[in-house]
Amino acid sequence: MFHVQRSIPFPPIRLDRLVRYLQAVVQRGSASLEELKEDGLDFGKGKGDITRFLERLGLVAVSDKNVAPTKLAYELLSIYRSIGPAVFHPLLSSALVQYRLLAELVEAMGAATLEELHDALNKRLAEITPSGWINNVAFKSLLAIAVDVGLVRKEGRRVEYLGDPVARAFAGNGSVIGGVAYMEDVPEWLRACSKPQRPLGIVQLDPECASRALERRFSVEINMGDLSHG
Repeated sequence: MFHVQRSIPFPPIRLDRLVRYLQAVVQRGSASLEELKEDGLDFGKGKGDITRFLERLGLVAVSDKNVAPTKLAYELLSIYRSIGPAVFHPLLSSALVQYRLLAELVEAMGAATLEELHDALNKRLAEITPSGWINNVAFKSLLAIAVDVGLVRKEGRRVEYLGDPVARAFAGNGSVIGGVAYMEDVPEWLRACSKPQRPLGIVQLDPECASRALERRFSVEINMGDLSHG
């Protein structure tokens, strides 16, 4: 069941700032809310806008005004080193219905104006709950993240769908020969999406399968986090 807030807050930040925050917290093991703001890693009242957003994604846990990275944060940063910003796409799709709907809409529309996409998104949200909507500021922040992960390209007031960011990142991470992606090795959870090419010592990877596998993996982690806090 989807739960959509009446007005959806997305911090006005770019993805690289989220990454810097996570890298700092992982490196330190934990950090106080005050320390994060003093170091310019967060801003806003209370917990801070970035902390609140990352907590919502299941990447950090806050206790007694201290922030600690979750298991999911370590895993995300590990995969980030391989495929870059695209790793956030399945995480956002699993954790935020607004982002998932945006991704579905731009894929279906192919290209659209900002106004067309914003209107279509709010129409879809209203189908889930009559009071669900996303304001203009939040829409711009959400779209900026979609640009950063490689989901869309924005030119002027038009948005163009670029394809599955994770599939494209995995395909570009190794060698592409004849439209097929090859890599030296893949982690255990990706083995079902790969086929060893002996005696070359490389594996053939199905990028679309890899994208689905990563989204399932993040979805399980997020659901486990929800249960532990329930």
